[in-house]
Amino acid sequence: MKYHKLILEQIEKHLSEVPDDPRITAFLNAVHNSYVEADEQRTTLERSVQLSAKELITRNKELERQVTELKITQSALKESHSLLHASLESSHEALLVLDLEGRVRLYNPNFCEMFRIDPEEKNINHIADFLKETETLISEPNSLTAEFKFSLETPKEQRLCEIKTLKGRTIEAYSNPQTKNNSGEIIGLAWSFRDISELKLKEEEARHRAYHDLLTGLPNRRLLSNRLDTALTSASQNKDQTIVLFIDLDGFKDVNDSLGHGVGDALLKAITLRLEAELPPHTLLSRHGGDEFIAVMEKQDGTDNAKQFAQAIVDSFGTPFHLGNEDIYMSASIGIAAAPDHGNDSDKLISNADIAMYQAKKRGKNTYVIYQASENDQPAHRLKIRSQLNVALEQEQFELFFQPKIDLDTGSIKGAEALIRWKQEDGKYRNPFEFIPIAEENGQIIPISQWVIHQCCKHLKEWQTYLDSDFILALNISARHFHRGLLQEDLARSLGTFGIDPSTLELEVTETAIMDDLDLAVQTLHEIKSMGIRTAIDDFGTGHSSLSYLRKLPIEILKIDKSFIDEILVSQEDRTLVRGIIEMVHALGIQVVAEGVENHHMASLLQDMHCDLVQGYHYCPPISETDFIELIKNRQCYI
Repeated sequence: MKYHKLILEQIEKHLSEVPDDPRITAFLNAVHNSYVEADEQRTTLERSVQLSAKELITRNKELERQVTELKITQSALKESHSLLHASLESSHEALLVLDLEGRVRLYNPNFCEMFRIDPEEKNINHIADFLKETETLISEPNSLTAEFKFSLETPKEQRLCEIKTLKGRTIEAYSNPQTKNNSGEIIGLAWSFRDISELKLKEEEARHRAYHDLLTGLPNRRLLSNRLDTALTSASQNKDQTIVLFIDLDGFKDVNDSLGHGVGDALLKAITLRLEAELPPHTLLSRHGGDEFIAVMEKQDGTDNAKQFAQAIVDSFGTPFHLGNEDIYMSASIGIAAAPDHGNDSDKLISNADIAMYQAKKRGKNTYVIYQASENDQPAHRLKIRSQLNVALEQEQFELFFQPKIDLDTGSIKGAEALIRWKQEDGKYRNPFEFIPIAEENGQIIPISQWVIHQCCKHLKEWQTYLDSDFILALNISARHFHRGLLQEDLARSLGTFGIDPSTLELEVTETAIMDDLDLAVQTLHEIKSMGIRTAIDDFGTGHSSLSYLRKLPIEILKIDKSFIDEILVSQEDRTLVRGIIEMVHALGIQVVAEGVENHHMASLLQDMHCDLVQGYHYCPPISETDFIELIKNRQCYI
């Protein structure tokens, strides 16, 4: 038997050989087995110790990693806390965070300042504490309580409300749900508050400017239109009358020309005060533009009050206006029209009051005239106008006046619009509103339009020596002529007669004429364009006012109606609208002309908007051919 190495070492050291004794052999075997068992136990123990050390190292490393992560997390939390604290401190808004039970989780210093809460004296632990504190600060505490109650019951819905304080301030409050991590679970609400009192004041000022004349402070055309429409609706329901007075200042242009626009503006303000002093009850006074005012009298029974008011105005002008060292005597011509007798809509009523005002001027000015329906609406009068129109055509009583179109970048005249005028035997001109509708109705507008086309081509031929190569003469085409199919023939005939370059002629067609039959309009415009003639949409904004149909039309020019331009200095809405129209129309490759430019500020703003051309009284009113040729010869520049 082979013994354990330790036994063998002892035998070799102390015995020469192993005695052959059963008892010694049994003893050695027992010792051997003990050594072997001890070796096995030691090996097991060593292996166990070795494994424990490795596990301890591994676990120690894991612990070190966790400690490192914990330190990073703690640092990030500290940084987040600092950022949150800084955000709360620096936020311009007052912030309040609630849980879904209404318990307050945090609020910032602006919250304390806005609602006069001293955190050292009063802790706001629940929304009820906050609402109690505001009872003496806001005008309607019950409404605010209801808002918070609703937001806690339906936390998914954002809330927005305005709080009015007892001191007249306005606070805007809005809530947003707070979610837990990325789970989407709503755990609370964040309310933000900001004082919008100044913003409200500016909005109110902007709203006032949008509906009032900048110079006189009176309601402008927009507010007049709204109020007049409302008054007419009310009158039809209550069976009473609404009366319009069209007030035109006699000789105001002479004041501007002789004393300057500064004195003219001061005079308009003084006249406004004098007119306001005479206003009867239920009467709105507005500035219609230039030297024209319109008064709307509501809840009337007959025209007696209107006549008394008109006479009071006339009488009040008997006293001169003292401006500086000047005593200026003025007078006014007033036309009166009453609904429903003289029209059931605002445009018709104002137009008829305007016609009556012209009648007052014909009677020597400084008086008033009530519109006579018999003069304009009755068959006898309309028949008389039709007969006079035929005579006017035969005797060449019509004339063309011209209003220049100005390039905003260079100040040079790039074209003109031809406008028809009907001269009477007394040398005065008849109001186009009086005869054009009648000519439209009975078809006389066709020969009138043919005459205008012929005259425009004739003038272009006669003016060739004075005109720049890019000069364009525009003329207006009637809706009836546009749809009769004769337009192309009439154009070709006049162009051929005078040998005119078709590209120097431009036809202005209203939105209404086009939209009456869009398919025919597209076809006709394509045929006109194939002739080399330019086409323009006139009075854009008064009809369908849609940019979508412009893509279908082969036009080169779009003219923005005066009603849009009137308010761009005082209405942010109109400025945005006009700028948007110009940008979108330019994107379609179409040039833009702005009508009704009355002052330098309008022109500068339109130039900033990159409007191409403008026309209006700021540059030049419609003038006779003789005066217009002088402008062209002198190379008039409007820079």
